[in-house]
Amino acid sequence: MFVDRLEENAPWITLDFKGGPEVMASNLLIEGVAAGVFDIGVLPGDYYVDQIPAMELARFTPYTPMEERENGVVGIYDEIHRDQLGITYLGRAVAGMPQVILSRREITELDLHGDSYRTSSATSGMINSLHGIPVDLPGNEVYTALERNVVSGATWASVGPSSLGLEGVVSYDVAPRFYESVANMVMNERSWDQLDERTQDALVNTLAEVEPEIFKYYLSKTIDETEQWHDAGVKESRLSEEDSKTLLEIAYVDAWEELDWDRILSTSPAAARLRDAYDKDVEELGFDRVPGGSFIDDTAAKVEEFK
Repeated sequence: MFVDRLEENAPWITLDFKGGPEVMASNLLIEGVAAGVFDIGVLPGDYYVDQIPAMELARFTPYTPMEERENGVVGIYDEIHRDQLGITYLGRAVAGMPQVILSRREITELDLHGDSYRTSSATSGMINSLHGIPVDLPGNEVYTALERNVVSGATWASVGPSSLGLEGVVSYDVAPRFYESVANMVMNERSWDQLDERTQDALVNTLAEVEPEIFKYYLSKTIDETEQWHDAGVKESRLSEEDSKTLLEIAYVDAWEELDWDRILSTSPAAARLRDAYDKDVEELGFDRVPGGSFIDDTAAKVEEFK
């Protein structure tokens, strides 16, 4: 979306797109952008929390990309990236996908009974809190691990499991969903500073222009993929209203408080403003806290809002 729109808006800009692990390992891409190997990178913040601990906060956002641009959150992220890595933060290139727990067995309570679940760094704490065992596995090994009962389930963004065929080796998707799965567009600061104002404006304005389309696209893909799971026989394992609220409290209150705030704030003082922007009283915590929708019906309603 961004590349096509940029070609329309700014035909004088040429992008040489390179992608895939054969170009650079995903966990090293941020270093490649910082060193100027690449001018621009698109990657999840989870991939570089070691370099910028404040990226732990991204999944907690209560905002859409458009809201983050309007309320100043984009500016805070830009300050953090510039201060720590000499990188310019342009905004979200992916957004609108909550995290979902996929399981071989039905989950009717907030207890995974010691079962093992493949997790990411963003979700391992959640699985621990639900009395499960988080397991670190490469994405391309998850299908086999589920098939052989090495793990009982997996946490994943709501778009992507079908690309691995996981609907063939799990039986349930848990509701509610939680967090926001995002990828950031960042640029080497030296490369940015060498651009004229017209080109800088074209990059920023084009991303801002397509953010609503990006958000809607991933909301719609979430709906389509969930339908694909259910058509394949996967069933929704919906928690009771009380347990659903508790799950969100674990995700957004307990996990928030358990972050290593000393490390985050000592390395990124501007993260204090990000904390203030994201922090919500527990009394304000509702199912609308998840930008991509806690339940698939919420996601569908958000898509309708774009029509």
